[in-house]
Amino acid sequence: MALRCDVCDKKTVHGDSHIHRHSAWRYKAPRTKRVWLPNIRPVKLTVKEGIKEISMCMACYKRYTRDGVAFLKKKQVRELKDVTLA
Repeated sequence: MALRCDVCDKKTVHGDSHIHRHSAWRYKAPRTKRVWLPNIRPVKLTVKEGIKEISMCMACYKRYTRDGVAFLKKKQVRELKDVTLA
C-alpha cells in the first residue's frame, strides 16, 4: 500500500532535520536528511457494487466521521470516480 491519501493526495515529504546546537558559533548547525510520513489508515466504504477500501489520512478521516459521505462527494475522490456511494 502506497503512503498516499486518496482524498487529499497527501504523501511522503523529504527534507532536512535542523539541530539547534552548534559546536562553535563559527560553524553552521548540523542538518541531516529525514522523511515525514503521513498517518494513513485504510477505510472501508459501502458502495452499490459492494465494499471499496480506500486510504485516508487522519485529517480526512476526522472530517469524514464528522460530515459523512457528503465530504467524499464534495472532494471528488479519485478512487471513487467510477462508483457511486451508497
